[in-house]
Amino acid sequence: MYHAVLLMDADSGEILYQQNQDLQWPPASMAKMMLLAVTEDQIKSGRLSYTTPVRISARAATTGGSRLGLRGGEVYPLGELMKAALIKSANDAAVAIAEKVGGSVEGCVRLMNQKAHALGMDSTHYETPDGLPPRPLHDVDYTTAHDLAILARSLILHTHLLRWSSLEEAPFDGGPVMLHNTNHLVGHLAGCDGLKTGFTIHAGFNLTATAERGDMRLISVVLGAPSNPERFAESAKLLDWGFGNYTKVHLISRGEPLPVHIAVDGVGSVQPVAENDVSVLLRKNQTPNMHLEYGIPKSVRGPLPAGATVGDVFVMEGGQILAHVDAVTPGSGPMARSTVLADPVVSSSGAPLLNLRGQPALAASSAAQNHLETR
Repeated sequence: MYHAVLLMDADSGEILYQQNQDLQWPPASMAKMMLLAVTEDQIKSGRLSYTTPVRISARAATTGGSRLGLRGGEVYPLGELMKAALIKSANDAAVAIAEKVGGSVEGCVRLMNQKAHALGMDSTHYETPDGLPPRPLHDVDYTTAHDLAILARSLILHTHLLRWSSLEEAPFDGGPVMLHNTNHLVGHLAGCDGLKTGFTIHAGFNLTATAERGDMRLISVVLGAPSNPERFAESAKLLDWGFGNYTKVHLISRGEPLPVHIAVDGVGSVQPVAENDVSVLLRKNQTPNMHLEYGIPKSVRGPLPAGATVGDVFVMEGGQILAHVDAVTPGSGPMARSTVLADPVVSSSGAPLLNLRGQPALAASSAAQNHLETR
């Protein structure tokens, strides 16, 4: 019934379920996700802004498929065109954006392929900024469910596009025209706030969706569904299954002191801290058996700057690395910028991170500070 499906944890990128994740398939209008990704890059660089005026060309005005009905010579803010391309899947808006971002449609497509390569989307190639085939049944863009999930994760983590994709409807440029979201899960499935639909005769009905419930965000991809309702039903089923069967467990907090000390020349000793929060996703029926391992040196030449990376912390289970965070020096204190690491060691805490009830156990035992083992 479906050519490919995938479910991913947005925070870690872990794939929770997939069928045919590497099957190449036309993205249809989900190509606009990459168009908006490169547009966001241009905005972050300062070259463009959401208020940059965009003049509608004859090429944009005559683009077919789903469209706003923009007319040649009209001028709109870039952000309004982005909103229309994302919510309504407007092809005329997409072409206008592409011409502004890349200097031409072809220039923008080159940027889109460069971005795909940079993200590791190795099975993706774009020929259009909007996914519209040059003629029916001849789609020229291709991607995979896995690559689309990678792209969706990048958009979620590094842009603010969800502020638009989460709207059931929105006015275009403050006028009477309303943009109605083509993603019918928004407003109807708990936590769903994106992301993009796609349809052509060849591709069938595609959907890249995301939802957040509590502290967990999931991404689903459905390619080639046989009908519009069925793509939404399958996506909802995937997301509900993920939230129903997995739980996120918080293990380490950003800035939390780690149970090791490093001798620093001229300073004494430093107790490193975790650079970021660390959480892992677990099946709800899973009995965890995890521990921390510390790749942290016994001593360094100092002084050290505040926030300097001095080692690694790994969350381990059965010899597999589940998560990783850098160990850094605390953010305050008389530290200078001179760091040479020496005598690297790994400290392993034998104490489990979770007890059998799935609640965090003490990660930092008193024995861990003295349990240093060279590897």
